[in-house]
Amino acid sequence: MKKALYIVSVAALALTLASCSAKYLDQYPQGSTITEKQYLEKEDAAEGSVRGIYTRLYAYGGDHDVFGQRSIDMYGDLLCGDMAMKTRNYGWFSSDELMQTNTRRGYFWSYYYNIIRLCNKTINALDAQGRPELDVDVASLTEQQQKNGMYFAEVLAIRGWAYAGLLRYFTSANIDDLYAEWGIPIYDETVTLKDDTLGAPRVYVADVYDRLESDLQDAIEYFSVYNTVERLGKMEINIDVARAILAYAYLNKGDYTNALKLAKDVIDYSNAKLLETNEVLTTGFNNIAHNNWLWGKDVTVENTTSLASFFGQCDIYSYSYASAGDVKGIDANLYKQIEELGWDMREGWFNNYYNSKAKNYSYYQYAPDGKFYSATSKKLQGDRDWLSDDVYMRLELAYLIAAEAACRLNDDETAKDYLFEITDRRVKEVAGATITYQAWKDALVSHDDILQAIRYNWRVELWGEGYGLQTFRRFDETVALGDNHLRTTKNISPTTPSPRYFTFEIPTTEDYYNSHLNDLINMAKAQNRY
Repeated sequence: MKKALYIVSVAALALTLASCSAKYLDQYPQGSTITEKQYLEKEDAAEGSVRGIYTRLYAYGGDHDVFGQRSIDMYGDLLCGDMAMKTRNYGWFSSDELMQTNTRRGYFWSYYYNIIRLCNKTINALDAQGRPELDVDVASLTEQQQKNGMYFAEVLAIRGWAYAGLLRYFTSANIDDLYAEWGIPIYDETVTLKDDTLGAPRVYVADVYDRLESDLQDAIEYFSVYNTVERLGKMEINIDVARAILAYAYLNKGDYTNALKLAKDVIDYSNAKLLETNEVLTTGFNNIAHNNWLWGKDVTVENTTSLASFFGQCDIYSYSYASAGDVKGIDANLYKQIEELGWDMREGWFNNYYNSKAKNYSYYQYAPDGKFYSATSKKLQGDRDWLSDDVYMRLELAYLIAAEAACRLNDDETAKDYLFEITDRRVKEVAGATITYQAWKDALVSHDDILQAIRYNWRVELWGEGYGLQTFRRFDETVALGDNHLRTTKNISPTTPSPRYFTFEIPTTEDYYNSHLNDLINMAKAQNRY
């Protein structure tokens, strides 16, 4: 049995409970129940709070297609077409395959904003103890004060990450003027502290970027200062993860100079290493111990969500919906691009077995049986424990950010250097593959060809890891989908058949309950500024 590293404490649950304020009730009970004020004053309040936030990343939501971040990753990859479904025997995720995004926006919204609210609550708990400082001799602090400094770094990074996630889904891609488009509401710790606050207005996209960039920049500083606290596991965000989150946000914003700088910092200072050639087809992307994982969930008997999990939906060697008929596989046309190169060993990540006797392809054609497979069994439906770990971020992300950012800055040679660090490790170990690969590298001469090579590697290297939709939106090109999709629309772009499929609208429930949502928009209209 794997050791459980992350246990939800009773203290974490206190974050979700409203304190009672009726005058006839005892505000300072002596028993096992405490008020929120008493909780905030507890010396170790932040620790339970942070642990509680992390559980939101993999919380089971009641349906088998709602299980936190990895389900959101699947939604995006299916929506952009990189991941495909050709059947819907059970129906899970078929709405995403069919581009019915209105069924998802409420979950995305509540998922990220609930995390933001918990982050704000945790910051308030830390403030009750005295907010950690940057200009301080850490060695002179108590052990709890040092831990609080690290918790503050983590929660700032998580809040910045959550706002970045909302921007990716609820605002347009490739915005020319960030002050010309309305974004989403901002809730910080001061707003959350006011129990009577019922909503906040939408602000410009630029304001949301300012918020998340400030959070992540501060988090990086705090990680640098409070580096005496040992990281207990890869579920905890550290400085590498914070830098990569910020680099990715800069890339999506179009700030390529800062994206390159932050990605380079991850590459230069992280202890992680790229996945080597001999591990590409043997890792299974199922073990958090792999050295290229920056951030992930150690799945244990205590925290597994069983069928409602990524492996419960995608792995044919787990007892899963994929093994029982709802195969989630790579888009057929994207697979053919891998196959046609001749050198790319990532072709082996996907099933393309042809039975010469039966004269047909495997029922599981295009399934990721060589990328995501059970940590305990390579027998069809052999794993019924669902203990394969979940990857949230790998070092390869930083290299792809650096490659694209450099290319968009017209530094093609630097872009190729970062790209080739990955592709040099993805060459088949068969006769002729090295020659074919070298010919591919030599042919990357024009700027556009290099950019397309980077785009290809975003789609293949990080397939199934949640980066597909934003790659699709950022490159803003038409994609011709293969024949293994349920949807009838096979040629798609961020504006075809309609932008609303790929940029979510704010849920109607938010418009109904948040009376301040359009305050600034209405003010701008009154002043003829909108």
